[in-house]
Amino acid sequence: MESKTDPSLNGLFHAISFQIVGIAIALMANSANFAFLLFADTNGHEIALCVPILATALFTIVWVDATLKSQVANIKDAAAETKNSHAHKYISTQPYGLLRLMNLFLAVALAVSQLSILFGGS
Repeated sequence: MESKTDPSLNGLFHAISFQIVGIAIALMANSANFAFLLFADTNGHEIALCVPILATALFTIVWVDATLKSQVANIKDAAAETKNSHAHKYISTQPYGLLRLMNLFLAVALAVSQLSILFGGS
């Protein structure tokens, strides 16, 4: 008897992998932004430094939102055998809407804190 893998599981694993890569990129970009803001002389460069701050926030929002939507789509597309598994029952009940909202708030909070450092420095 040949075991056939559910394509939705492959898609789900890819979406999770892409999400992890996006989180790593966002973490590195935010770290670089904070390093510039905290340790470099930014006087006169405030407007230019808004670009990477806003780009990092937008990247974080769009990338994670897209991967979460992809995860939900793959969960909904699961084969009947997969839908009867304990793993599917657990993963399909995760609060994806809340995760998307938390990602949005986190990206905005990081951008606001970076802009606050940029424009609030003495």
